[in-house]
Amino acid sequence: MYKQLLSIFLLAITGGLLFNLLHLPLPWTLGPLVITIVWKSALKKTVYWPKKLRNMGMVVLGYMMGSPFTPAVGHHVLQQLPHMLLMSTTLIVLCLATGYVSGRYTGVGLANSLIGSLPGGLSQMSVICEETKGTDVSVVTLMQTVRVITVVFVVPVLALHGITGQMTTAGARLVTPMGSDELPVLLFFLLAILGLIKLAKWVRLANVYVLVPVLGTALLVLAGIHAPVLPSPVIALAQIFVGIRMGSDVDFNSLTNWKTIALVNLLTVLTVIGLLLGTAYAFSLIYPMSFVTAFISMAPGGMSEMGLTALAANADLATVVAYQLFRLLFILLAGVPITKWLILKTLPNRG
Repeated sequence: MYKQLLSIFLLAITGGLLFNLLHLPLPWTLGPLVITIVWKSALKKTVYWPKKLRNMGMVVLGYMMGSPFTPAVGHHVLQQLPHMLLMSTTLIVLCLATGYVSGRYTGVGLANSLIGSLPGGLSQMSVICEETKGTDVSVVTLMQTVRVITVVFVVPVLALHGITGQMTTAGARLVTPMGSDELPVLLFFLLAILGLIKLAKWVRLANVYVLVPVLGTALLVLAGIHAPVLPSPVIALAQIFVGIRMGSDVDFNSLTNWKTIALVNLLTVLTVIGLLLGTAYAFSLIYPMSFVTAFISMAPGGMSEMGLTALAANADLATVVAYQLFRLLFILLAGVPITKWLILKTLPNRG
């Protein structure tokens, strides 16, 4: 067990170094992710990577994502709530529309195509489909996996090489060294986040390791506590922990028609991304945000991955994380119930 753990960790570091040397986007997330998929699927090797290690990485990344939320930023976010609602609604409509088309071509059924196309996170959608009539966990997981992998590859490339952004204070945070006198403050943040995670588990809050570190850190910063900047190696290590787990969750062998489902879903996700480019450009002309910030904010990817993309592209990190967080909450609180209602209303008529 520990030998497998060490083997995949060393391979993941190698993948990250390779992606970094090739100047590929998000090297310390995508490098470990790809090397893990190759090791597991192509070479048929066993991958052991506990969720606890992934969760440790999510705590670190969540802290990094929540740290830009100063009181001034919080006031700015409150002013943009109508924009967030409009952006989130637009994205959900685009995803559900292309998901419907994907379902017609692949024959996976309406329930699978709609739940599988919702940009609400791989783990959340997998759990939700278990509670939704007419869905298949394997199909939904495959569709969500293709979406996540496509977005975390394509969006950073477009943001970094296709759209020009301007340097922001959020983008400069990674190069600011952390002083030794800030270690006690960092420890306080860590203990506070772990305490909030324990409380969230007690009240049965879903996906605590994604939401709580970001919200907990943001609330402490909004309360006036300065969040120390983490060293770059710590952030890279957190990305490796998360990337390995993402790769280990990918399993295409349980579906006989997975190639068709994956190809059609890939095309629909690319279509959504293309439409988002035009939509984001229009939003950047109407609302006070740059093109690259609007595009990453609307991208149907994970909050951590899009936040890291925002850092690399010199976009406004606080705005990107705020929009991504709002979208996730909006989908879980409104998007999923509405989608379930559509499924329940349609399934009886499909006989």
